[in-house]
Amino acid sequence: MVKAANNPETEDKPEVSGSLVEMLSDMLDADLYIYSGQLGFEGVNLFIDAVEFQPRRTNAALFLTTWGGIAEAAYMIARHIKRRYQKFILYIFGVCKSAGTLLALGADEIVMSCRGELGPLDVQIMKDDEMGMRSSGLVISQALDSISEAAFGIFEQSFLQLKTRSGGIITTRTASSIASSIAVGLLSPITDQIDPLRLGENERAMKVAVEYGRRLNPDLRKVNRLTVEYPSHIFVIDFEEAEEIFGNVREPTDLEIVFEHDMMETLEEKTGHSCIRMPHPELPIVLRLRVAEEEIAHVETNSDFSAGTTNSTT
Repeated sequence: MVKAANNPETEDKPEVSGSLVEMLSDMLDADLYIYSGQLGFEGVNLFIDAVEFQPRRTNAALFLTTWGGIAEAAYMIARHIKRRYQKFILYIFGVCKSAGTLLALGADEIVMSCRGELGPLDVQIMKDDEMGMRSSGLVISQALDSISEAAFGIFEQSFLQLKTRSGGIITTRTASSIASSIAVGLLSPITDQIDPLRLGENERAMKVAVEYGRRLNPDLRKVNRLTVEYPSHIFVIDFEEAEEIFGNVREPTDLEIVFEHDMMETLEEKTGHSCIRMPHPELPIVLRLRVAEEEIAHVETNSDFSAGTTNSTT
C-alpha cells in the first residue's frame, strides 16, 4: 500500500492513502509504471513483461528518471507503449537525460515538475584508451566546428594582412595561397590527431539517434534541435524549454504532486533511494503500480553490450 507523505504543503490537497494509485490511475484511465536507472535491454525485457502479463487499461503513464543508456532500449520501450496503449503519458519528476529524451519524443503528453529536466539527445561513444569510459558524441562535432572557425579566421586575417601590408604588390592569388599554407601549418598538428574511423563511428551513431527520434516523432526540427544545438551532454532542458520544443508539456496537478511526494517516500523506504527523482545508481528498477501492492523487480545483469547491440549509448 502507498504510505502517506508527511508534507504540510499538501494539507488542502487530496488525501494520501492506499487508494492514491487507484485515484491517479482512474483519473488518467492508465496503467502506472516507474522506470529508474540506466536504459538497457534487461530493463526493456522487464518492462515488456510488466506490460504483457497483466490486464491493461486504455492508456499508460510512465514515471521515468535516467541518466541515459542505450538508444535502442529507449526506442523499444516507447514503441511498445504506443503499440499497446492509446495514449502515452510521460512523467518527469527528476533527471531524464539523453536516451530518456529520446524516449520522451514518443510521448503523447509530458508532465514535468519543478525538478524535472531533460537533456540533449547526445550519443555516448566508448573511449579507445579508457576501459568502460565514454565520451560525448557532441565533442567531436564541436571540435570540428571549432577547427573550421579557427581555420577561416586564420586564413582571413593572414590574407588581409598580406594584401594590406604589401600595398597591393602581392596578388590575390598569391596572398590566398600563402594564407592557406599558414592556416594548414598551424592547424595540421590538431587535425592530424583526428581518426577518420572514429569520426565515421561518431557520425553513424548520431545518425542512429536521429533516425530513432524521427520514427518516434516525425517533426525533424525537434529531433535536430535536440541532437545538435546543445553544447553539453548534461545541459539542462527545463520546463519552459521543453514546452517550447515538445509542445505537449504541462505541469502536474495537485493529485500528481501528492503522488510524487508519496512515492518518493515509499521508494526511499524500500530501496534506500529516491527513485522517482534520481536514477537508481546500480541496477534499474522497473515497477508497475497496483492498488494492493507495488512489486519492485531488479535487473539481475546489466551488460550494455549483449549480442546484437551497438557500441553507442545516449
